Amino acid sequence: MVLSTNNNTLPLLGGLLLVFSALKGGHALVAPPSSTRLQHHRSSGSDVIRPTLPFNVNSGVVPHNNWIERRQQPPSRVYHSTCVRKSSIALHSSATSSSDATSATQETEAPISITMIVGIASALVGYFYCKCLKIGFSLLWRQFPNSNLSKAIPSSKHILCMMTLGGAIVATLSTLFFPTLFSAHDYVHVLSKENDDSSDEKNKMDKFPGVKYMFPLLGLSLITSISGFSLGPEAPMVGAGSLVGVNLGRRYIKSKEKSGDSSGIDVSKLEETLAYAGAAGALTGALNFPLAGPIFALEFTSRRAGLAGAAGKNWNAVMMASLAGMAVIRGLLVPTAHVGGHFTYSAKAAIGVLHGRELVLAGLGMGVCGAVAGTCFHKTVSFLKSAIWRKNESSKAVVIGKKVLLAMLIGYISTLFPQTMFWGEPSMQCMVDGQCTPFSATPHGIPAAMMQAARVNPNLPFASGSAALQVGLAKFSAIALASAAKFPGGVIFPLLSNGASLGHALVSALGPVLPTASSSLVPPMMIMSFMAAMLTSITRTPAASVLILAFTASGITPLSVLLPGALMASYVSVWVSERLSKDSFFSYSE
Repeated sequence: MVLSTNNNTLPLLGGLLLVFSALKGGHALVAPPSSTRLQHHRSSGSDVIRPTLPFNVNSGVVPHNNWIERRQQPPSRVYHSTCVRKSSIALHSSATSSSDATSATQETEAPISITMIVGIASALVGYFYCKCLKIGFSLLWRQFPNSNLSKAIPSSKHILCMMTLGGAIVATLSTLFFPTLFSAHDYVHVLSKENDDSSDEKNKMDKFPGVKYMFPLLGLSLITSISGFSLGPEAPMVGAGSLVGVNLGRRYIKSKEKSGDSSGIDVSKLEETLAYAGAAGALTGALNFPLAGPIFALEFTSRRAGLAGAAGKNWNAVMMASLAGMAVIRGLLVPTAHVGGHFTYSAKAAIGVLHGRELVLAGLGMGVCGAVAGTCFHKTVSFLKSAIWRKNESSKAVVIGKKVLLAMLIGYISTLFPQTMFWGEPSMQCMVDGQCTPFSATPHGIPAAMMQAARVNPNLPFASGSAALQVGLAKFSAIALASAAKFPGGVIFPLLSNGASLGHALVSALGPVLPTASSSLVPPMMIMSFMAAMLTSITRTPAASVLILAFTASGITPLSVLLPGALMASYVSVWVSERLSKDSFFSYSE
């Protein structure tokens, strides 16, 4: 029987077999340019259709010369026997590769149970840590000023005294007893290195210490934050959560070894997966980031706008851990707490619409400006570290003395600019709307008597762009000095708050050329975009930064209008930052 040009049944069946073979075996269908056309051959005076198949029975691509015309057989038999034989071989090959891939996955993928346990445990760590932050703030800044013990301290000197005292405690404890705290810098440095066959790479997870090192990290960062330093809980959560994950993974492996069921477990990859899962769970529990937390934990280990190879492979486990932690925290511990953010980026109702040209110009412009600001920040921190610390500082008394002096300097800056104090998240609304929300009205508001020396009144809207710039530079200096002094803490919300004040200064400077008369959405979009760009320039987490802004925004914030510009600015900031400086705030191994 000779196939006619009107009968496409067999080519269709052959195509279906190819698709099935590719899906089962994971092969890509790479077709030569001519493979999409049916080749017509004359044989015995009849038209014979001979399709050129775009696959190889062994490797996924078949050369055209594999289809050799056998004129001694009828054309229909040649086509039928060849198609069936090669399709069966392809199916066998794909099934073999599929079983190999499945077995490999089983050896390296973290079990669901241990992943969820890590997510819940690390989320609980984050949740109770933030509870301690609130209690500590209330004791030190609300109750202590009203006690008899504080009468010896003038109200105008309260900020300076508390920050100096807190800095002295942290400096003494960290220098004498905990000189090598595990931090987010270690998390990034270790996990940004790809696994290979060398012995150093196989044992890279050994650099994660035991879980007991989590407690000094949490305790010292807690004292730092409640003392008024502009450092937050984000980095401690990443460090503590990853330690929880790695050490729970080690306990799991030991239990398997005792039961004699540890064969096939890739210890290093399992610990790596659970380190990511623990960091994501802790961020979710502490800051209520149901999606931004895990994505931040994954993006954090790449110096570029994307995921490191190992991070991408752990997407499923990280999401599972984060959702498990969120289910316990939001569903059991705080079931009646409201869901959603609370930052409003405009003090008034929006007027007009935002056009595409304004979106693109603002996104690109704020991305570049944020990259410049972020690069200046990490260059400033690097310069301060090199100027303050020697490579082999032998005297511990000198180290403690330097940290205390730096804490005193930061306290002086905070006395002049009280709105720069603390880690930023509870008081960031004051910066987002240009102090239209008084600082005293935020959860981090302190008594007015402590703010008598303020250069810019924190309870009144910015009177000018100069006022916003002063606050922005003061916040910039406070974060940079605290980071250079090696006080433990994170920079996510401090940098977002800093970006908001600097964004207001930039909007004020560009006011004459902005189309504010036709649209009131341009300034808040520029401010949000600058916030995202400045943070992303430091952390290299463009997607997570935008998600953080989205999840923390209030319900009346027009996110569908503001987020596209912020997303553009975030990625532009990473690309520009890479070209402005080869160095970065965090140390990557890739």
